[in-house]
Amino acid sequence: MDMSGDETGESKTPEKDGELADYEMHKYDEATGSSGITDTLAGLAIFADNKEDPYMTLKDQGSDNEADDVAIKPSDNLLVVGRAEEDYSNLDIYVYNEEDHVFYVHHDLLLSSFPLSLEWIQGSSSGNMIAIGSMSSVIELWDLDLIDAIEPSFILGEPQSKKKKGKKEKKTKKPKIGHSGAVLDLASNHNFNHILASASTDETIALWDLGTTQVASTLRHHSDKVQTIDWHATDGHTLLSGGFDKIVNLYDCRVPDECSKSWNLNGEIERVLWNPSNSNTFLASTDGGFVYSLDVRLDKPLFTLQAHEKAVTGLALSTEPQHCLTTVSADHYVKVWDITDNKPALVISKDMKMNIINCIGSNPNSPTVLALGGENDGVRLLDLRTLPEVYKRFNIQANKKPVPDMSNDAAENNEEEEMMQEKFKKVNKSNLKDGKKKKKKKKVAKF
Repeated sequence: MDMSGDETGESKTPEKDGELADYEMHKYDEATGSSGITDTLAGLAIFADNKEDPYMTLKDQGSDNEADDVAIKPSDNLLVVGRAEEDYSNLDIYVYNEEDHVFYVHHDLLLSSFPLSLEWIQGSSSGNMIAIGSMSSVIELWDLDLIDAIEPSFILGEPQSKKKKGKKEKKTKKPKIGHSGAVLDLASNHNFNHILASASTDETIALWDLGTTQVASTLRHHSDKVQTIDWHATDGHTLLSGGFDKIVNLYDCRVPDECSKSWNLNGEIERVLWNPSNSNTFLASTDGGFVYSLDVRLDKPLFTLQAHEKAVTGLALSTEPQHCLTTVSADHYVKVWDITDNKPALVISKDMKMNIINCIGSNPNSPTVLALGGENDGVRLLDLRTLPEVYKRFNIQANKKPVPDMSNDAAENNEEEEMMQEKFKKVNKSNLKDGKKKKKKKKVAKF
């Protein structure tokens, strides 16, 4: 670029006025002092915290609110629910607070396989740990204190190889650790926190040492799938099991090669449950709808109850009030029984509108608050103190405040849908055959 000037190097003022003349670019080199931008920034103050800025009139409370939402209060109860959808399976961790009257999903975890059984790890030094049995042969242990966990803390057992094996290899090769089939039930030992029992479709029960993640011993006393197990509350060596072979077994796990006692019942065993009010008795339910009360010292049942028309899928015995038995079934009903003096009497029968009810669990801090898992609505809460028939029968204080129910909207929608369908029937009778409706199949929730 050529620039013209006089002998002293001074630039000449442009003779012609143009658009650039307004900016006085010819005086650019003569500028002295700080630029306007620098002068503007000189008075800029930056605060490490918005609370220190006097011009910030709206204080930021977002972080505090988020912390409150995540925090678990001492009065909170955690409820863990396994769900299986068409494309994925996940674990929902609910928070229930009776005082604040809240029930919501705190966070969830994505699972790699269909969940079949869940169990809290008693007294875990690692915090809130949950063991998950699934269609896979391994058992996953998740740390519930990690909200964004993407994989289990550790696993028990070895996954089975998907490769095809020769005939000789099939007969001789066995899994090195754990089960070779799906894990149907789990039970954490109340007295020895490092011991976890697992029941499997491979007809065995494995006793795991969580300290070494190895199988301490294996019980092989069933001739079909083992569906349910339960540790004794005070005797840490005593274990109950029930299987598809219609047999309930009692074990002293110090002698794993022997079975202390067996009972042959009428039907596949769905659930076994020790009686918290009597250390010598327990309950067993079958797929035929029967509930048996048995004494470990006797061969015959204390009573046999035809509780439901279909399989009794869950049992809950309340510690307060005593002798209060709640059963759930594939026939869609939940029933409450008074089993005082081994003479069961029906207190109330209630259709929860959940289709098949798969499981039931009781709140350890409020024994009358029950959680139900079913095909419809996933999970619902039921407080027995809200049922007049129950609090009058057992003479307990009534609770006039119903438990929070996340399925209220769904229930209202179902009622509206039923009303619309009823109207449709009346108008279009000729287009309906036998008044039958197809039911949509929904995945099962499992605690």
